Amino acid sequence: MSGTSLRFRLVCLAALVAGSSLVGCNSAQKDELAMLKEANAQLTIERDDARNALDQSEQERRRLDQEIAGLQDQMKQQPPSAAQASGSSAPSLDLPEGVTANMQNGVLTLTIEGDVLFDSGKATLKTDAKSTLDKVTAEIKKKYPEKRLRLAGFTDTDPIKKSGFKTNYHLGFERAFSVGQYMNGKGIANSKIEYSSFGPEMPKSSKKESRRVEIAIVSE
Repeated sequence: MSGTSLRFRLVCLAALVAGSSLVGCNSAQKDELAMLKEANAQLTIERDDARNALDQSEQERRRLDQEIAGLQDQMKQQPPSAAQASGSSAPSLDLPEGVTANMQNGVLTLTIEGDVLFDSGKATLKTDAKSTLDKVTAEIKKKYPEKRLRLAGFTDTDPIKKSGFKTNYHLGFERAFSVGQYMNGKGIANSKIEYSSFGPEMPKSSKKESRRVEIAIVSE
């Protein structure tokens, strides 16, 4: 075989090998492209599902907003209760001047101004205070004869100086005790009375308002 013929055959063989390699590469690329197309189709489906879920959530939110708005309109059209109309949720009581009633955490509480009951720094009832307590005691016995009472004394934030009490807590307690003992003398059993003192812990907007005795009507 001549050299020229041999070279020609080698060139042809190399061309065949190169062609086979190219065919193999093209096949791999086609497979990869098909996989990418499939993955893209799946992502498109998932995106559409997410969009549909979001649309449904938005529709549900709008429906709930409409229901809430409707309920609010109904509440505005309803007449106020008797307690709302009067501006107070406390029951009607015949109380003397210097005594107020209000509901605190669902408990009826009577607040008696400290200056109505006591002189500054004292725990002995004023003479005029006794008529106030007579009316308060009579009202409690009339409307809440089986209830227990929790009496609490409160003071202003001025520190004790000359009154003889160690602290405002001592003064608050002695004031509550004086009120309770007077009420006991008017027919309320000691077993139905509890005592506590908050001293200066819960001041109000003024010193005068801060000085007070509160009577909570707590339970049967």
